[in-house]
Amino acid sequence: MAVKRFPYLLGHGEIASLYRVERQTSQLWKTRGVLGDPDVVISGNPYWLLPTVLSLTEDGAREVAAERLTEYKAGIVGGYEVSDAAKVPDVVGLKEIPWVFGKKYMDVYQWRVRRSFVTEDAVISGSPLWLLDTVLEDAEQRGRVPVQEGIDRIRAGEREPIKPRGRKPSAEPKPTPPPLPETRSFQPGEHSAEDVAAFAAQLLKDGFSLTVRPKR
Repeated sequence: MAVKRFPYLLGHGEIASLYRVERQTSQLWKTRGVLGDPDVVISGNPYWLLPTVLSLTEDGAREVAAERLTEYKAGIVGGYEVSDAAKVPDVVGLKEIPWVFGKKYMDVYQWRVRRSFVTEDAVISGSPLWLLDTVLEDAEQRGRVPVQEGIDRIRAGEREPIKPRGRKPSAEPKPTPPPLPETRSFQPGEHSAEDVAAFAAQLLKDGFSLTVRPKR
């Protein structure tokens, strides 16, 4: 039986570990352009090849912790270095595996919960990843019939994209809020508690909030 080989891929978690920084720092490097666009995107998560990550040391501003690099490599069974994203084998995550079987995400999730699905080939930044070949071999052993259309999508390079952060901008302009009512003052002897209550009730009815500031 051939030994499986899995490419060295790193997410923000591994990058932060190698450079002894916070995960947010790695994300900030991406935002500022220090770290380029991900080499691959799988199940909506960005990943970079090891040579890409190591190139961050070239300007002398950052240094990789050698012992952490060794530890990272030891954690990838059958790991090997790839320098060209086009040569990365077909790797999938939990968002693409349902395509392979024409199932929903929760169906595959339940397979994993019930331990009726093959163990992941690697866990990168907390997300399980599989070689497509691993998934197909497991399907054959369990008698699950894959969907060719889903396999073709994956082999064509299609993956679940990264979801944009923050709220999606609305295509409809926000309506102009109604003007605030005029400020009123209530003086002892000139107004009654009923006058105050009536004014407050009207404000609340119109959807305004009310703050009462007593004055002498």
